[in-house]
Amino acid sequence: MTGRDRLEIGTYGDINTTRMPSGNIRAEVRYRDGDGAVRKVTTTAATVREAKQNLRTKLQRRNAATGFGDELSPESTVTELAAAWLADVQVRSDLAAGTKDLYRRELNSLVLPTFKSFRLREITTGRLDQFLKGQTKVSYAHARHSRVVLNLMFNYALRQDALHHNPVRGTTRLKPPTSKPVALNLDHLHEVRQAVSSWRSGPAVSGPRPDGQVKDVIEVMLGTSDRIGEALALRKRDINDTVVPMQVTVAGTLVVIKGKSVYRQDHPKTSTSTRTLQVPDFTAEVLRRRLALLEDEHDDHLVFFTRVGTPLSPYNVRRTLRKMLADAGLSHLKVTPHTFRRTAGTVIARATDAETAAEVLGNSPEIAKKHYIEPEEPAPIATPALLLGVLAPRIAPMRAAQD
Repeated sequence: MTGRDRLEIGTYGDINTTRMPSGNIRAEVRYRDGDGAVRKVTTTAATVREAKQNLRTKLQRRNAATGFGDELSPESTVTELAAAWLADVQVRSDLAAGTKDLYRRELNSLVLPTFKSFRLREITTGRLDQFLKGQTKVSYAHARHSRVVLNLMFNYALRQDALHHNPVRGTTRLKPPTSKPVALNLDHLHEVRQAVSSWRSGPAVSGPRPDGQVKDVIEVMLGTSDRIGEALALRKRDINDTVVPMQVTVAGTLVVIKGKSVYRQDHPKTSTSTRTLQVPDFTAEVLRRRLALLEDEHDDHLVFFTRVGTPLSPYNVRRTLRKMLADAGLSHLKVTPHTFRRTAGTVIARATDAETAAEVLGNSPEIAKKHYIEPEEPAPIATPALLLGVLAPRIAPMRAAQD
């Protein structure tokens, strides 16, 4: 293999210098262009140092003109790769704004603190495997999110020809912890409702009283099985009270971008999440009360909103709910907004089947069973009568009583 063959596109070989009859120095080098051809590039100057510097400057301009000036390479740092990948993510039209922000936050909080100074050639499968195993000991969710970001980022490096393989692909498969979805039973649900309804309602309470929106949001989530973002994104136009039962259309969700205000996204989390539901009377009653407040508002006005008409933050709803339950001594129930979604899904599955519950939840049956429907306790297995007869202990005949 010759030196010409070993040159990578956009690189050059050794610089040679010669003194010309005029006394100037000529510097020349073999350079491989973007079309793969190796060509000679030359410059002249009064000194060897100047000639070499002029040649390097000429090559840099040539690189920039052919698109090989600032590309990623195995010598690039992970920080440089991260910046290039995030820039690519920002211009993609197939990703929601919330997803882009999530990638940025997880990259900065989970990945870069460990790898920001490493060069790409130093990121081996073994190094990543140890990193992910260490994160798994702290949090499976952190390890899973880190793996997703790393995989996407190094796939981007592959597309930029910065690496020849993705080191994430050989890492140990993450095994999720065994868990099952837990719904509220009717007694606990009653306790939660009581705690939310009575929070800061006594005569001795000072300061502003709650506006009741958290209580109403809970009833909507129970009656629709909505995610918290979907419930808070409901508009006046999404509620149809001209039919019986009342119908509610889930057609959006709230998105929280760090450094920006909460805004409504015109589609829910997934394509299957867009759905029209019949709601029970207790939810319809809440929604009619909310609609009465919006009688003079336009159809796109949100059902739940702040004092200045902006969307309620899901974070603030979660924080208020935690405070309500803590003040009532119910923190041990570990209730979150998702608990009401699981409770609704479980009740529907018990009354019908998992497929119907999944349709209402806007998920596949597999996802619904894994994350939202609390499994029933298995019924005792009936013992076959044959075993009862064959394996029954034999009773010895009693001896006749002796005189």
